[in-house]
Amino acid sequence: MKEANILTRKLINLFPEVEVRNTAKSILDSYGVESYEQEPVRVRLAIIKLSGSDIEELRKTTKAAKKDFRDILSWAEYPRQSIKWSFTNGLKNKKLAKKDRAEYKKWLNTY
Repeated sequence: MKEANILTRKLINLFPEVEVRNTAKSILDSYGVESYEQEPVRVRLAIIKLSGSDIEELRKTTKAAKKDFRDILSWAEYPRQSIKWSFTNGLKNKKLAKKDRAEYKKWLNTY
């Protein structure tokens, strides 16, 4: 499934009330308007993963993404690795990466 479709599905599931969902979408749409704000759909998905259905957290996380989107991607997609970047050896890092990737894929495919 395309990331844009997943984003729409996540918004509908997390924000079932249309008015609240429109507010959430508006907040998310504020990321990606500047040329340096890369990969808008991917980053918006990461913002949702970190914020859940909390509108205030969505605002804070979107603001953080506008400062440095790499932090948001790291925290959402690589939570285990981002905590232990410098403390892991190659094999352990591969195990953490595998767990992180599996967790993120599961989240993406959860309705």
